[in-house]
Amino acid sequence: MTRSILLDTQLMVFLAVGLTLAGIIAKHKNLTEFTSDDFDLLVHLLGHDCRLILLPNTVSEAANLLRHHKNPERRAIMETFRSLIAGNREYYIESAIVAARDEYHRLGITDSAILQCGSPDREILTADAGLYVAAMQLGMHATNFNHKREEFGLV
Repeated sequence: MTRSILLDTQLMVFLAVGLTLAGIIAKHKNLTEFTSDDFDLLVHLLGHDCRLILLPNTVSEAANLLRHHKNPERRAIMETFRSLIAGNREYYIESAIVAARDEYHRLGITDSAILQCGSPDREILTADAGLYVAAMQLGMHATNFNHKREEFGLV
C-alpha cells in the first residue's frame, strides 16, 4: 500500500540534496546538522512505496533554500528537485484558510498549511519540534525525524 507523506521544508531540502549526491549534504548551508547516515535513515523512513504530498508553501521555501549552494552542484540539486516535484502530487490550500488556523501565529503559514493538509491517511514527517507537537496534539499521524535519529543512535 502506498503511503502518503507530508515532509516539512527542511526534510524536503535534505531529500533533494541527498538524492543528488550524499556528499553534498555536509557542504550545504542549510543542512549542517545532518549527515549522510541521517540521509540513509530518511530514505529508510520514506520507504520504497511512499508518495510525497507537496504544498506550494513547502515547495517554494525548499526551492529558495536549495539555491543556497554554488554551481555546478546547485544546478544538479535543482534538477533533482524538479524531478521530485514532477513525480509527486501538489495540493493547494488557500492562504486565508491556513492563516485562520489557531497554529498560524505560533508556527507560521507553511507549517499551518501542513497541518491543514494532514489527515489520518497522511503522515507528517518533520524535524521541527513545534510542528510535531502541534500535529500530535491534533491527533495526526506524525513522526519527529530527530526522535528517529536518536532511536537509531545517530545523535
